[in-house]
Amino acid sequence: MIYLITSGLGLVALTVLVHILCLALLVKWTSQLRRHSLDVGSFGSTFWLLVRVVWAILLSHIIQICLWAMFYYVNGSFPSAESSLYFSGVTYTTIGYGDVVIAYPWRLLATTQGLVGILMCSLSAAFFFSLMTRLLFSRYQQNDIS
Repeated sequence: MIYLITSGLGLVALTVLVHILCLALLVKWTSQLRRHSLDVGSFGSTFWLLVRVVWAILLSHIIQICLWAMFYYVNGSFPSAESSLYFSGVTYTTIGYGDVVIAYPWRLLATTQGLVGILMCSLSAAFFFSLMTRLLFSRYQQNDIS
């Protein structure tokens, strides 16, 4: 039980670390783009900026899902890496199909993964909403000036 709790706490910390690092890099990157080259009035440049941000956020979530899957697989929770990855993805995103279930001692850890997944997805949504707000505000400012 102690191993389960410490593993869960470690995985939560690692998940948050990966996500925060990704968002910090995105903040730095989007801030630099806005200062140097982003023409907020251009639909194309704004569109591709948002697409690249979504790709980066998705990559961050995929890395986090893989971390949990690797833990499940290394600890023998599933017979294959594929089933570990599938279970981890379904749990992290809180889809929860139920066609692949985890054995008894790891069920609480899976619940924790679902909660962390909700929080990380919410943090991503908040970041994306904030970026959209900044872009729209910049566009309105440009329209007021010109």
